Amino acid sequence: MLISTSLSADLFITEIMYNPKSPEGRWPDRNDPEDEGEPTRTEWVEIHNAGSEPIEMAGYHLADEDGQTLGLPEGAVIQPGQTVVLIPGDCAVSEFHEAWGEGITAWQLGRWGRDGLNNLANSPSQTNEALELRDAEGETVDRVNYDDEGAWPSDQPSGPSIYLKRGGFDPVANDAGANWARSEPGIDGAKTCEETDHFTGQDVGSPGTLPPKIEDAEPVPLPDASPDAE
Repeated sequence: MLISTSLSADLFITEIMYNPKSPEGRWPDRNDPEDEGEPTRTEWVEIHNAGSEPIEMAGYHLADEDGQTLGLPEGAVIQPGQTVVLIPGDCAVSEFHEAWGEGITAWQLGRWGRDGLNNLANSPSQTNEALELRDAEGETVDRVNYDDEGAWPSDQPSGPSIYLKRGGFDPVANDAGANWARSEPGIDGAKTCEETDHFTGQDVGSPGTLPPKIEDAEPVPLPDASPDAE
């Protein structure tokens, strides 16, 4: 089977949990030399391969203007049509499944938090939060400069992710805030996570689940004909 290692316009970011209700991590107290802080565990980023070929993902990583994570290990391959959730290395895959459900393909990325990708901003803007998916050579595969105002979904109150609507399923259209929506339970596969040691049970999202295709959506019934219609 042919596995692509080149940049692919079919690989892009589809959901971002940047402002969870669950604790995101805590920097050490500078006044307490014994305080090690808390690592980031509850943020995550969903990516999707919309192409017809598998893509070798070794070395792929997330980055923004503040830093970057470590790369994915050898053997990481995203299959055609597959959706993968990237999670902090300090979040155990088993706990992510406990919070969000079994069957989700979740890949850990090291250095998500301190000394790397400095968390996903809770107050993004056009200048301070440009999330990038990069390949092993450091080339940008997809970039989402998300915001929390204008056409972008609000990040308040905290808890829900933002997700890419079906009309924006390519790495160009996903730059537009109007193509994103705020997750709500029961809509496009979103649900409230279960409570675990680190997830509070108040985050909302659909990790590993894409919105239904337009042709799969429930048809809107036509109104009854007017009695005066001929």
